[in-house]
Amino acid sequence: MIYFVGGIKFTSKYDGKTVTGLVGSSVNFTWSFSGNVESVIWGLNKDGFNVIKNGGKLVSLDKNGLMPVTVPLKYSGRVSGSGDVSSGQVTFTLSSIRMSDKEFYVCNINEAGRFGVKKYDPVYLDVKGEYLLA
Repeated sequence: MIYFVGGIKFTSKYDGKTVTGLVGSSVNFTWSFSGNVESVIWGLNKDGFNVIKNGGKLVSLDKNGLMPVTVPLKYSGRVSGSGDVSSGQVTFTLSSIRMSDKEFYVCNINEAGRFGVKKYDPVYLDVKGEYLLA
């Protein structure tokens, strides 16, 4: 019997840890990875599963840059992504944080090829208090 093992992996990950953001501020989520990654998607984590919710994609990057995504209305104009899939690092940003943004988000890396492996790394955003400008 022959087994194929995907060669992609997260080299830095959140592993379900909590990141804290302040109402009105921004938070960056940065992931590093290695292997023949074809695309990276950031989105809303489906409860109890290591996948992105249906209709929950926030940002998608491939080797050509940003890909068009229909963002849920609540996140419209508040999410962005940067980095280079080929370099092995991407950063996703959520701006103008609201109390309702408290939830699990997930990064999905996809291996190139028809039978490419998919890997996921969740992170929880906890939102605190009021953001005051000094």
